[in-house]
Order: sequence, then structure tokens, then C-alpha cells
Amino acid sequence: MHWNRLVNLTGFSSLVLQSDEIVATIQALQKNKNNISGKEAEIRENIIAYVGATKEEVPFIGELIKVREDEKEWELSIEKILHNFALRLIVPDKYYSKVNEYVKKTNLNGRIVYQRYRGFTSLDSFTVKSISQNSLVNKIEFKEKNLYTPWLEDIIANQYNYSCVNDLSEFNRYDERAITKEGLVKFGKGKHEKDDRPHISKRENYVLGWDNKEKISNLKKNLIEIQSSQVTNKKDIASIYGLIKELGNLKDDCFSIFSTYTKYDDIDWQTYANQIQEKEDAKKKLEVTNDRVKSLQEQLTKVRDALALLTDADIKNKNKEIFQLEEIVIKEIIRDLEFNKKLLDSIGTKDTSEFEILNLELSNIDFADIKVKQTEFQKNNASKLKELENSNESNERKAIKLISEFKNPPIEITDKYKDWRSDVNRLPDSNNIDLLGEYQTFYQKLIADDLPRFEKKFNEYLQDTILRKIGDFRMFFENWSDSIKENIRLLNESLKGIDFKNSPITYIQLISQRRKNQLVDDFRDLLYKAIPNFKEIEATIDGKKNHFYTNIEPLITKLENEKWRQEVMEVRSWYSYKAEEFYKETNQKFKTYENMGQLSGGEKAQLTYTILGSAIAYQFGLTKEGLQTNSFRFIAIDEAFKAQDEDKARYLITLCKQLHLQLLVVTPSDNIHIVEDAISFVHFVERKDEKYSWLYDMPIEQFKEERNNFINK
Repeated sequence: MHWNRLVNLTGFSSLVLQSDEIVATIQALQKNKNNISGKEAEIRENIIAYVGATKEEVPFIGELIKVREDEKEWELSIEKILHNFALRLIVPDKYYSKVNEYVKKTNLNGRIVYQRYRGFTSLDSFTVKSISQNSLVNKIEFKEKNLYTPWLEDIIANQYNYSCVNDLSEFNRYDERAITKEGLVKFGKGKHEKDDRPHISKRENYVLGWDNKEKISNLKKNLIEIQSSQVTNKKDIASIYGLIKELGNLKDDCFSIFSTYTKYDDIDWQTYANQIQEKEDAKKKLEVTNDRVKSLQEQLTKVRDALALLTDADIKNKNKEIFQLEEIVIKEIIRDLEFNKKLLDSIGTKDTSEFEILNLELSNIDFADIKVKQTEFQKNNASKLKELENSNESNERKAIKLISEFKNPPIEITDKYKDWRSDVNRLPDSNNIDLLGEYQTFYQKLIADDLPRFEKKFNEYLQDTILRKIGDFRMFFENWSDSIKENIRLLNESLKGIDFKNSPITYIQLISQRRKNQLVDDFRDLLYKAIPNFKEIEATIDGKKNHFYTNIEPLITKLENEKWRQEVMEVRSWYSYKAEEFYKETNQKFKTYENMGQLSGGEKAQLTYTILGSAIAYQFGLTKEGLQTNSFRFIAIDEAFKAQDEDKARYLITLCKQLHLQLLVVTPSDNIHIVEDAISFVHFVERKDEKYSWLYDMPIEQFKEERNNFINK
């Protein structure tokens, strides 16, 4: 009987619960068509039923994101990063109050996180984002044609811009926001985390994606495994019940035996059995020993009988035969020694140390075996000599073929190396195989010159330098483009504080949009392709070379065209610019100004004043405190009111006042009434006798008093 099989009855109950939960999850997933089920999905159902919304209007964030098909190896890591974020609900403004009302008064019996959505405008796109090629954002895709997709892309690019790295050396170079395929996450401020708990890594717990077919398939497989385990557990439980019954019967039998036998000696049969076995072993040992003694005694008797039969004459004859045989052997040995001595004398003195090292077995031969060993050695030498002769003939044929191919190479070789034939012409032809040494000398010279190494080193230096410079070249244009956007953003900050119109109050914002230009698009595409993917180019020996000819050389060829170069390298022409007017109270757009031709002269001047004023404010670094600042903010206006109506002229003065500028106005006396309420001091110039100019300096109050006195006179 085997008692080492245990069944966890509690585990069986747990399998039943798991099976029911998976069935419920599959049903929920089939109903919702997404990867989010359980309590969160139930709470969402209750919320949208209460507020009267649809699932498309109040989606989970996870329903709008999925890992790209070609980036599935990063799915586990991305799920760990975005899991909690994906379980958030998106609540638009029109349902926001009702959702708060429901959540506040209802015991959810769970947890839900929701994000208020107030709309998303294109102005946010002016923010400069640094998104690298290996960023998490590039490994996911967003649901197309969805209201929330642009907003969601912006949030992930700003808050979850993690770099996906392949090894620790690359991981260690990042100060923050990096992740490996194995799920090691580097957050900010030195925090690291790796969560390998089983429920985190199971695919059936993934929440990203708007298609749950794969998740349902995994859950069904898991359900089949659990149901199989249930069947096995049922069989084990039945088996255990049978064992329990057998144990009960055994217990009864043992109780009956203990009642019959009251002393241990009555049932101790093993002690007596061991004693009997010991006696039998001793008996067999004695019998074996006696047989060996008997055999030795019989052999001794036979030897003694044989010795008794030998006579002295027999012994003498045997000794004579032995002596004759020894004499014959000695003569043969002497003859062989004399022959070998003559042979050695003819050869002379030779160093046999190497031979002895290579044939150690010959130094330990008995004299009786010397003839046999000699014959074997000679046969082996003859066989090896034949093999060497055959190998030499084969090598000569190969050398003749190689020499012929070397002196008459394919056309692609002679096209690449123009001096090939003249360089090898002085070498012997294949008919003179005995002059093969000249080829060896030529080869050694090539090795010593090492020209391929210098050529390879030069090519590598050229390629590495160009690759690095191409990166700098592309970054120059990227930085220029970013600086244009940043300058417009800063100008817009200044423009927002300037009142463009007073009733109602409006302000101006500058808008830059990428202009459609196929030549510029081609240039940017060539720049992008010229930046190498080092993982790809280092995968092959000629990776850098191929990248240069495929991606960099076409760009260089294009740049040789001066007209094309001038058109595509002026980054300011990549954009078209316009001004948009907004209500200051509501920030709603009122009007768009795309060109000056549609404006009157006064409107042109007012728009020009506004934009120039914001540029001055940005240039001087003015603040809202204005008069309390110690910044230099001096400008001069020379006859700016000429050929303008007074309203536009006063707008210019009001604009300067809003910007707290230190103003010098040069104007004829007939226009001084336009500015006299905005200035504090007057430098009045009077010409006398058409010959001299007199300058009068006075505060504005004194000027007004003098002017009134003059008029009254």
C-alpha cells in the first residue's frame, strides 16, 4: 500500500471557485468586447446605467490602447507600467456631475478611478516633447477615430515616456523612466521595482486592447486545465476514501492480534531466523575451505610421482639440448649485430632524440620480439611514405590550380583592382611549381604591408565620422524647428497679456502650422533614414557600409543641388503663420488673420503694433510688475501717428502703457494732444528765424499751462 499520496480537499474547493470565476469572466468579456472584467467592469455598467451614457462615451483607458503586434515581446513590461492607468474611466464634462453624484452616494463594494475630460485643443501640441525611438509610446497604438485618442496620446507621452532597453548597460545609462523586457522598472528619484507575482504575469489578467479574443482564448485554456485538475482530484478523493476504509480494516486486525499475543517474544520470529542463517553460512564456508585443501594435496602428489620417474640420463640429455639451442641463438645474434654495425657505420652519427620521443614504444621491446617489431615498423613506414607521396601530388595539383586562378582572376577582381595583373605578372607560372616559394615571399610581403587593415581603418573612420556628423546635422534642424515653436509660445504668453480690442476685450495668439511641401518632406525623410539603427548595422560585417550607400549617399547627392538645398534648409519656410483673436473672458476664438491683404490700413497697423509689442516684451523680459522692475524697456516712436486715425494712434499709446515701456514720442505739435495724457515730460523744439532751434524742457503740467496762456493771449 502507498501512503504518500495526499489530496488537498480545500484545494478542490478552490478549483471549483476558480472555475466559476473564469466562466463569469469569459461571459463578461464576451459581453463587453474588451479585456477588462470583474468588479471594475461591473461598476462601470452601474455608472453608465445611472447617468444614461454609453460605453463608448465612458470608456476605460485600456480600451483605447494596445501593444503593437510587432512589439509583443514588450507586452508584459508595458502591461505592468500601464495596468493601473488602463483601469481608469474617462468621464466627459457632460456626465461629470452625475458620475460624482452616483459615486458619492453609492457603496461601490470595490474601487474605481476616473479621469475628467474637458476637451483637448491643438494648442497643447506646441509643447516640445522628447520622444526617443525606443520609447514606450512607439511600442503601443491607439484606437483610431476616437474622441479621446489625441488627449490620451498626450498624457502617455508626458507621464509614461519610459525608454524600453534591451540590456543592463543601456538601462544603467538612464537616470529615470526605463524598463527592460523582464519587467525591471526604473522610476524617478532612484526608485526601482520588479513585480513577478504570478497573478501579475498571467496573460489572462492583461487589460490593454479593444479586442479580447486572445484573452478569452487564454482563459478557456486555463478553464480546461482547471476542469482537468478537478477530474483528477475527484479520482484522488475516491482513492483516499478507499484507503481510509482499508486503514479501518487494518486497525481492527491489529487490535485482534494485540488481544491474542501479550508478549513480544511470542511473535519475534526474526531473531530466530537470523540465528539459523548465520549457522548455515558458517557451514558453507567450512565446506569450501576443505575442498581447496583437498585439491592442493592431490596436485602435490602428482608432482612427486613425476619427479620419481625422471632418471639422471634424462636430465643430462635435456641439458645438452638446451645448450645446443642457446649456441644457435647466440650465433644469429652476433650475425645481426655485425650487419647492423656496418649499416650504422655507413649512415654515420645521427641525432635520434626526436625519433625516440616520437616512438617511445620501441625503447621497451624484448629481444624475443625484436624481429616482429622491426617488420611491423618497416611496413608502417612504407605505408606512411606512400600516403605522403599521394598527398604531395594532390597538393601540387591544387597549387597549380590556385596559381592559375591567382594570375587570371575573375573580371570583378580586375575591375576593382586595376593593377592586379601587372603586380602578379613577375611571379612564376603554374608550370614552375618548384618556384612556389616566390608566392610565399609575396604573401609575407602583403602581410607585412597590412594594406587591408589601413584601408579598413580609414573606411571605418570615414563611416563613423559621417554617421556622427549626420546625427548632428539632423539635430541642428530639429533644434531650429523647436526654437521656432518655443519662441512663438513665449510670444503668445506676452500677447495674452495685451488687450487687442476693448469691447469686448480680446487678445491675439500666433499660430504656426507645418506647410505642405513635398521637397521639405523628402528632405526630412532623407534625414530620418540617414540616422543609423546601430543594432541593425552592427548585425552584419558590411552594415555601416551598406547604410552609407543606401541612406547617406542619396542625401549628400541631393545637397549638392544648390537650389534644392536653399529651399529645404530654411526651417522658417517649413511653417505657415497666422494670428487668431480670442475673447479674453472665455478664451473662445473670435477671428483668424491669415494675411494682411484682407485688413484695412488701421487694422494692419493695430495688428502690427500688437505683435511688435509682444516681441519687445519678450526681448526685454518684462514682467507683470512693470513699473517695479529695474529692467531696461526704452523705445522711441518717430512720427508714428502720421496718416493714421487717432483711435489707432491711441491704441499704440495704450499698448505701450500696458507693457510698462519707457516711451519717447517724436511728433509734430498738432498731434501732441493724442499723447499728452500718457506722458510726463515734454521737450518742445521751436525754430527761430529759420536758422536756430530752441529746446524747452518742462513737465507736462507746465506745458499745458504755457499752452493755455498762449491761447488766451
